[in-house]
Amino acid sequence: AAVDTLESELVTKASREWPELAKKLKIPYEKCGALLIAINDEQNTQLDKVYEKALKNGVTDIQQLSAEQALELEPKITKNVLRGILIPRESIADPFSTSIAFAEVALTNGVDILLGTEIIGIENADDKIKTLVTGCDKRIDTKIIVNVAGMGSRKLADLYEGESFDINPRRGQFLIFDKYSRSAINRILLPIPTAKTKGVLVIPTIFGNLIAGPTAEDFAINDNTVTDSTIEGLQTLLDGASKLYPGLYEQPVIGTYSGVRCNCSQGSYWIRCNDNHPGILTVSGIRSTGFTSSPALAEYLISELHTKLGLNLEVNSAAIDSRSERSWPGWWKRPYLNNELLKESQEFGRVICYCEQISLGEIIQHLDSPLKPRTLDAIKRRTRAQTGRCQGFDCMVTVAEIISNHCNIPLNKITKRGPGSEIISTGKHTTSTKVVK
Repeated sequence: AAVDTLESELVTKASREWPELAKKLKIPYEKCGALLIAINDEQNTQLDKVYEKALKNGVTDIQQLSAEQALELEPKITKNVLRGILIPRESIADPFSTSIAFAEVALTNGVDILLGTEIIGIENADDKIKTLVTGCDKRIDTKIIVNVAGMGSRKLADLYEGESFDINPRRGQFLIFDKYSRSAINRILLPIPTAKTKGVLVIPTIFGNLIAGPTAEDFAINDNTVTDSTIEGLQTLLDGASKLYPGLYEQPVIGTYSGVRCNCSQGSYWIRCNDNHPGILTVSGIRSTGFTSSPALAEYLISELHTKLGLNLEVNSAAIDSRSERSWPGWWKRPYLNNELLKESQEFGRVICYCEQISLGEIIQHLDSPLKPRTLDAIKRRTRAQTGRCQGFDCMVTVAEIISNHCNIPLNKITKRGPGSEIISTGKHTTSTKVVK
């Protein structure tokens, strides 16, 4: 993040909050450190500037390394390394568990979450009480609107004629490598960043894989190919990542995916209080650093709501800010190794996804959780079932049958990621014929 910006301030603050936050919310988290390396003369010159920028951003526990020191820490990196910077506090966490944890704590404290609900209109934007009109004919009256719709923030802002800003989606493609590649690298490998992007990283994930990415490809807001993976993009990733870790060429890829960053032409962390109307807060341009900064960003927005939008705040001593021990993901705590849990329910001993060793009990536990998943991709992100080497080839249908049986949903209505992605298209099946016990 640029020096002396809201982004750098929030990222620095949040990075110190994450260890305790992860512990309270039962989010898998690991401090693995990172190694930024220069591999040519131009990058070697830039490395000093990166070091000074980090110090100005409050990151003071970093260390410049010689080529020999960098290779001693990470023997498998390129022998072309000239110098490096060790960033010991850099960490990795589970983004899916984080989102679920935030949502479940909100639900526990009385928040209503309306999934699959599109806002199609906003009435009386200038009035004290504003009305949100949804696509399912539900009307919601509110005093304050907080627009944090990400890629949809411009569309939502148009409904209340907020201040002008532009979103140009920036696609990031990723390669996912098999788990046995993880042992080769212990830290996040970073190239020297450019003005546009951090470059292609090699990242050990909390799940035990290595990933390489992202690309940085800009698109128009209405381009429906923005989330596609491409041969050119994936080759760019392999070439770029292999400059840091040459052995990556020999590692098997088990999956690819693309994500889209909310790239705002007016700048990162584009925040407007009372956006052309009293009581409306617009937030856009939160890109890659948004995951790290999220707890500090939430605190900042709450302060803005209080001081600039007039929201009255009172400390609720009964509020719940943590989750129970059972909230740990099964792939992290491994319930099939817990004899007490197995005595309670043998479903935790019935493995459904053999690649990731995910049990029937874990899937059912999530189907009954406060924020109930009902699609294959939702179960995939909650439990890791279907994310292993076979990418669901072996267990996808079984997982669909479990959802169908447990939730009383016809099997031909089970989808991968929502309407239009049904996995059975014949229309002949109305209920599952196989009961998983």
